[in-house]
Amino acid sequence: MTLPLVRSMILADLEEVLVIERQVFREPWSRQSYEFELTKNRFSLPVVLEYRKMIVGHAVAWFIFDEFHIATIAIHPEYQGRGWGAYLLEAMLGMSHGADYALLEVRESNTPAIRLYQKYGFKIVGKRQAYYRNGEDALVMKKELSSGNLPAREEE
Repeated sequence: MTLPLVRSMILADLEEVLVIERQVFREPWSRQSYEFELTKNRFSLPVVLEYRKMIVGHAVAWFIFDEFHIATIAIHPEYQGRGWGAYLLEAMLGMSHGADYALLEVRESNTPAIRLYQKYGFKIVGKRQAYYRNGEDALVMKKELSSGNLPAREEE
């Protein structure tokens, strides 16, 4: 099987990225949000997951001092269940050079994502009450990173 490619997101990718956003998230990011990440936020790391010349996933992370904050990560519904969410998460963590830890928020109801993050060593460290517009809480998850090493997946 041909593996997908993780590459930097460019403005021309936004149509495909926004389709995935609307299919995956109840509260998708806007075009303006992605344009900001691509053109103005110098601390942003926006990437896409490309398979056979199609964008099948994307992620955005921010470098905030010693923190690598994964702001969003998504896989197109037709490509979920193939391990590509893990593949993209691993790739993102591999780009976290210089950060002491990775942090993210996840919907409390998103059990598959929580399990994936836990598999990669993320621990629940807090909760943001009514974090999402619909009032749902977010779990805050953190992973300590060893400098210079690709963060390994924890054994199940």
